[in-house]
Amino acid sequence: MFIAGDIILDTYIEGKVNRISPEAPVPVVLESNRRAVPGGAGNVAANIASMGGAAFLCGRVGNDIEAQILKGILEDFGIDTSSLIISNQVPTTTKMRIVSGSMLSSSGAQQIVRVDKESTELISSVEEQRVLELFERFLDCGGNRCLVISDYGKGFLTKSLIHSLIQLSKQYKVPVVTDPKSEDVQRYSGSTVIKPNLSEGRSVLRVLKPGFHPTSFANEIETIADCYLEASGCENLVMSLSEHGVLSKGKNLEDTLKIKTHALQVSDVSGAGDTLISFLAMSLAAGHPLSRATELGNLAAGVACGKIGTATLSPTELLEAFKNQSEATHPEKLMSMESLIQISQDLKSQKKNFVFTNGCFDILHAGHVDYLQKARALGDLLIVGLNSDSSVSRLKGASRPVQTSSDRAAILASLACVDYIVVFEEDTPLDTILALKPDILVKGSDYTLENTIGAKEVLSWGGKVEHISLLPGRSTTSIIQKAQLDR
Repeated sequence: MFIAGDIILDTYIEGKVNRISPEAPVPVVLESNRRAVPGGAGNVAANIASMGGAAFLCGRVGNDIEAQILKGILEDFGIDTSSLIISNQVPTTTKMRIVSGSMLSSSGAQQIVRVDKESTELISSVEEQRVLELFERFLDCGGNRCLVISDYGKGFLTKSLIHSLIQLSKQYKVPVVTDPKSEDVQRYSGSTVIKPNLSEGRSVLRVLKPGFHPTSFANEIETIADCYLEASGCENLVMSLSEHGVLSKGKNLEDTLKIKTHALQVSDVSGAGDTLISFLAMSLAAGHPLSRATELGNLAAGVACGKIGTATLSPTELLEAFKNQSEATHPEKLMSMESLIQISQDLKSQKKNFVFTNGCFDILHAGHVDYLQKARALGDLLIVGLNSDSSVSRLKGASRPVQTSSDRAAILASLACVDYIVVFEEDTPLDTILALKPDILVKGSDYTLENTIGAKEVLSWGGKVEHISLLPGRSTTSIIQKAQLDR
């Protein structure tokens, strides 16, 4: 990921307040700790690097001690700092917060004062050209890439630089995720995704529709989304709504997507937007559809909200959030058809073969596990089509299924050999097979080529049909019958 934007050094001086100064009616802080973290575009890069992503950070810093401190912190994260622009004219943007207490303690801290050092002088045309050269070098490296534009209004991202960066990205078919600051949203035109927060959205709405009076919160955010997309010329919008979650809308979605927040505890929302945009960028670079990218970004931002100050999260914390999100062990494996179609297309472009099989999997047994493991071994990825509850009832009778589709999906998702699951409503998986176009279709050896649903179609586009031997004596029906006899 190439992150272009305003880099900030966030510093914290922590201590105790025991008295008031005799010199003026202000508290005296006895310093106990001092720490610094990257902010702004630096925090976006840190979030990407902490998840194992490759982060190339491009922004302006001064020729000063603050820049040296910042560079050292960034490199500790594993961030590539070779694209930093060193300026002799402006200082490194720094926000120093003096607080009573500890920002990292459960009891929190009281901010007493913040001291900023910055210059919003625009970068020169020579510096702009240097940024473009660095970005072209990044683009020529190939791989899964994304451009992140992180605008904090500190002078680095001029209108002409933003335009040039987006145009270069389009030439290389690289997605662009933009975190805007300016109310002149047209400057971000062409971005794949623009990510304002609710406050920024309301500011733009006041400019574009000064007489607008919303009838409800839902009416307000829908209007903001429509106005923002129309005025900005961006393809899609993902708007963070604080405790209300996120809203996503645009050409890559059929309908407006609204997702509630997954924050278990809200300690501090600062930096959550950086976490959201970093996960949007990583997800789009990996080829995920916007709907899935939004889900992942919202989940990660919820974790960040539970931390104090600008914060990153680890893969372990993200996995734990997945577990807390649902009773299912791996809810991220259960996908919508829309998401899976996008994933299947991306797999084909990466020349990866994916396997498809289907079934009711009502009571998972050793025969199922053996069958699915063998199916997965035939390709790079296994997608399981799962009959819905109504579909199972039509096929197996009114007493079935024994378990709901959500429970069956949760159990399937716990298997390492299963990569994705999609629930289908029809009696057969033919529509699902036609939509996904798998490279390999798998059924048990009790089927023949002639009675395997979808076999003819898979063979027609050059795919393979495989029949796997089954473990003898294992079936859901026999398990149910035995349980009934043992009563």
